[in-house]
Amino acid sequence: MTIAFFIIFLFLSIVSYGFIDPNLILSSHPLVISFIKPLFHIVYQQRLFTAGLFFIILLTQFFLFRKIFINSQRVFPSIQSLFKYLFPLACILVISYPMVSYDLFNYMTTAKVTFTHLENPYIVMPIEIANEPNLFFTRAANKLALYGPIWILLTWIPHALGMGNIWQTIISFKLMSAFWYLSFCFLVWRVTKNMKNVIFFALNPLVLIEVLVVGHNDLVMMALSLSGILLWESKKLVNRISGLMLLVFSMCIKGATVVLLPLLFLRKFSRDKIFLLASFLLLILFIIAGPIREELYPWYAIWFLSSASFLSYPKYLWFWQFGIVFSLGLELRYIPYMAMGYYEGPGPMLRTVLTIIPVVVWGLWKLKNFQISKIKKS
Repeated sequence: MTIAFFIIFLFLSIVSYGFIDPNLILSSHPLVISFIKPLFHIVYQQRLFTAGLFFIILLTQFFLFRKIFINSQRVFPSIQSLFKYLFPLACILVISYPMVSYDLFNYMTTAKVTFTHLENPYIVMPIEIANEPNLFFTRAANKLALYGPIWILLTWIPHALGMGNIWQTIISFKLMSAFWYLSFCFLVWRVTKNMKNVIFFALNPLVLIEVLVVGHNDLVMMALSLSGILLWESKKLVNRISGLMLLVFSMCIKGATVVLLPLLFLRKFSRDKIFLLASFLLLILFIIAGPIREELYPWYAIWFLSSASFLSYPKYLWFWQFGIVFSLGLELRYIPYMAMGYYEGPGPMLRTVLTIIPVVVWGLWKLKNFQISKIKKS
């Protein structure tokens, strides 16, 4: 199971290079070009095939994830064995191309505006920088910085490590994502001491794709905020102040975690109740604010999935099951664009249907099991 799971993500890492932006040249080396060219042709010229292939990849990933989760004690006899698996898995995904989103390129370009051109990204848009080569493959270049100052400050590290090389900068940003991913997985283990809690988050295909393949910054925000809530539980004043600071820092990456502030006043609540409430608040924010922002972006699910990873097993298995099937539905949202090449037309309706189907099927399955158990008790 674990070998097959690794192989399917290795395959995805290879396929990801077919999604390279037509205006981006990672390398002029003949071997690199000969590797990318056939993949590029398949993705952009054989769209139905690409959509079908991605659909099969997703179903395989979630099927194997379920098998690993159910057999976690046999598959990973110790936390050391799990992290020995997560590290190489993270490595192959770090070197993949950010295939289904341009956000990472927005991070890169905003960092360049700030640290190379020495302009204020909240005043100067990337498109205002004359002859900036990143504009050829960056979307939303006509917007001011979309993220808070803590994120801008953090982007200095991969920007500096990139040394002006596009490919090197992409890898540097994704290495930072891998660092936060592995650190958060360790935090989940440190707090819960339960392998299933770690696996629920660490091997969820949505998390692996959105954090390690695409490189979204949502996990950085959530790692800071949830660490802050955990520190706030302490009776020591220094820990509580540190916890509050971390929560504020998280809001200075994205403002979503502002909904967690009321949790600091619920001192009599158990940890489970705090994180269950946090998960619901973040889920509701995701469902409501997503469409207001533009639509249900799959990577926003990291908000409630990260919080839910601290819930007790098996008490809250039902919420984990919902999170997993919802993750599948959200990742399926990429398929209509892959098939058609545009977002309009039937795209919004298809994305909605694909998102709902796994959740409805799961809901009917739970209802059936509930009715069966009710009959047996009677």
